[in-house]
Amino acid sequence: MKQYAVWFLCASVSLLPVAAMARPAPAPAAATAAEPTLPPLTESDSTFAENVSALNTFEMTIAKMATTQAKRPKLQEFAEKSLKMHTTNQTTLAAMTLKHGLELHKDMSPDEEQVANDLKTQNGGKFDRTYLDLEAQAASDALAMFQNEAESASDPELKAYASSTADTLQAHLKEAMKLGANKPSR
Repeated sequence: MKQYAVWFLCASVSLLPVAAMARPAPAPAAATAAEPTLPPLTESDSTFAENVSALNTFEMTIAKMATTQAKRPKLQEFAEKSLKMHTTNQTTLAAMTLKHGLELHKDMSPDEEQVANDLKTQNGGKFDRTYLDLEAQAASDALAMFQNEAESASDPELKAYASSTADTLQAHLKEAMKLGANKPSR
């Protein structure tokens, strides 16, 4: 019996390198999409996530511009905070939706692209005013979307995310108004 156990141990150890070579190498993490672990989002929740993703991309684009183009240092600081907030928001949302099998696009709408391109051409005080007004309007529009989603989301995690982000957006809007943004239209 002892001899059989020794033989089995030697045979199994000697086959380890062969077994390791027979297995395919795992694909790099970035190349494979994670399998959804939760059921798909409802159409309403998916639409909300896609719209927020586009808005985050727009907000990050104009905030990057403002970190260097804004004339007022306080506005540059505001833009840096906005950039961090929307980057974190985008990362959180993307991770959350991926669990449901939804990979978010990262493109702005054509209208947002046009607005961002127009902002690029401005400088000085005009840039500052336009940027602040854009921030206030975007925060106001987003706030309405997030409050609606916090009330009506089907997914509990998305509902909690919308609720907590609505509070952040409210503070962001107040800060933009304090810096001199015009009252957003609704």
